[in-house]
Amino acid sequence: MLSELRERVDSALEPLARALARAGFTPNSLTYIGLIFSVAAGLLFAIREPRFAGVALLVCGFFDAIDGAVARVSRKETPFGGVLDSVVDRYTEAAIFVGIVYWGIHGGMPELRGWGWLVGVLALVGSFMVSYTRARAEAAGSGKLDVGIAERGERLLILGVGALLNQTGYAVVLVAILAFLTAAHRLVAAHRRLG
Repeated sequence: MLSELRERVDSALEPLARALARAGFTPNSLTYIGLIFSVAAGLLFAIREPRFAGVALLVCGFFDAIDGAVARVSRKETPFGGVLDSVVDRYTEAAIFVGIVYWGIHGGMPELRGWGWLVGVLALVGSFMVSYTRARAEAAGSGKLDVGIAERGERLLILGVGALLNQTGYAVVLVAILAFLTAAHRLVAAHRRLG
């Protein structure tokens, strides 16, 4: 869904991306900064500070968007940069959900009545399957497979806003459901394209 807005977002971020490139920031350095904020978000969830975790998540999402914009405006897009970005994205999600699972194991998210850890695990698995399904289908020749209602940007946004509103449990449930639906949607789309 948000990928459809990517061109508009990229053009809005272009002046900032140029400024960051002139200041000496590389796309890879911005990717690593985003990773640091995701680890901070995971730690904040683990110590029961969901609102601060929500802020860290939204900052992480900003760096996730700006690193690609800086790569484009500075003409530093490379195959390795794309691989690094994808790998760091998986570590980012793992850090966030490990913090959420830890919080759930220790009684967090009372709205889930002790099931927060399981919902966190399901959200992590679903999120990884969204990415894996796309990567595997594209490697098999499906073409760009960015279909689905809950790509990474949407999942981070749901978690960030849910945490800011102190509704993390419900946000994690929503992410888990939407992630599995998105993975299934991609699998169906891959079947249609690949036969």
